[in-house]
Amino acid sequence: MCKLVTVVIPTYQRSDTLPRAIDSVLNQNYKNVEIIVVDDNDPASSFRKQTELVMDGYKKVEKVKYIQHDYNKNGSAARNTGFKNSNGEYLMFLDDDDEFLSNKIQKQVECLNNRDKSWGACYTSYIRKKDNKTVMTCGENREGNLLVEELKRNLFVHAGSNLMVRRKVFEELNGFDETFERNQDVEFLVRLLRKNKLAYVDVIGLAVYIHPRVMKKSLEELTIQYLEKFDGYIKELKKDDQEQIYKMLKLQVFRSKMTNRSHFPQAINMVVQKDVSVLDAFRYVIHLFYRKLTKKSCGFNLRLR
Repeated sequence: MCKLVTVVIPTYQRSDTLPRAIDSVLNQNYKNVEIIVVDDNDPASSFRKQTELVMDGYKKVEKVKYIQHDYNKNGSAARNTGFKNSNGEYLMFLDDDDEFLSNKIQKQVECLNNRDKSWGACYTSYIRKKDNKTVMTCGENREGNLLVEELKRNLFVHAGSNLMVRRKVFEELNGFDETFERNQDVEFLVRLLRKNKLAYVDVIGLAVYIHPRVMKKSLEELTIQYLEKFDGYIKELKKDDQEQIYKMLKLQVFRSKMTNRSHFPQAINMVVQKDVSVLDAFRYVIHLFYRKLTKKSCGFNLRLR
């Protein structure tokens, strides 16, 4: 018998794209699914009313369950609410502005069915779209023990919409940490990868839609905040793994400064001050050019000398 798959769709201020997300699950070639839409809009807001109108169109669809929060919480809380009302043996989460491609669930179910329990979750390749045009394809295909790569922010999985997780694994992790305002997906995946392997499914199963956004903080500031949250996990690792992570994070700051004309001198200064080595900086720049030319997102192979 086909295992039941639960897809939780948290929604907040995106009633316009929500039907696309829901329909992408209903149109899967794998049919034993339940969809739980968790409305995290303020009950008094126009966004709640607009979302209710959208969900009225799914009242007669047995596979779709609609749950409303009493007040705006956050995305992690919405995902946990969905889980608490779910029955699926496998769990998936889908952002309300993304969409599954038709064979995603089928392929991921086959993957977990054919792996032992040490493989706690799996992911597929994906495309990134802007103005309905594909602008990037995921080139990530690594699998196994990937904790170090995730802590390096060097694993291109798009965990918020791309994971299929075993129910028992999600229960053991106690779901998403609702205290995290940023990096919720990273934090969840880090905890998952501390005790589980991640499998790769060789199919493009997800479309991620890019939206304009204004960065209120520099990547350097965000990296400082990142380390405040994740340094405890990093310190648990072997010294050479810790060194790789800190090097990669510095290279990412170097990249952000290098691509900003006003901050370019600071990027040069990072090399002069040996915050990043000349060789690492050179290899990383070549890697970034490769990604741009091929339109493929993939992790950087940082070798320790």
